[in-house]
Amino acid sequence: MKVNDVLFNKKIILKELTDITPKTRKKIKVYLGVDVKNIYYLIVESFTKSRFIMKNAKELIEFITPLSDINFKRNKKILLIESEICSKSKKFLKENGWRII
Repeated sequence: MKVNDVLFNKKIILKELTDITPKTRKKIKVYLGVDVKNIYYLIVESFTKSRFIMKNAKELIEFITPLSDINFKRNKKILLIESEICSKSKKFLKENGWRII
């Protein structure tokens, strides 16, 4: 899945997209993007084949917290996921300001 194509389909147009994935064994990629209105986006792309459960959601938030040097409470956080997601983890992420695509 191409990140720009998926975001373009959701009407999110980024003028800059940088890969900031740290070295890890987790099957994720992390991007930092800026749109035309200078709103910052933290985009996490997950490549898991199994169901995304609450444990994964908590690990994601713990993993991303030291990476975000920009205040993402005011800006946007997006999770791109191909596998199914459990309803509890989906609710948990939405309460923490994440958008799931």
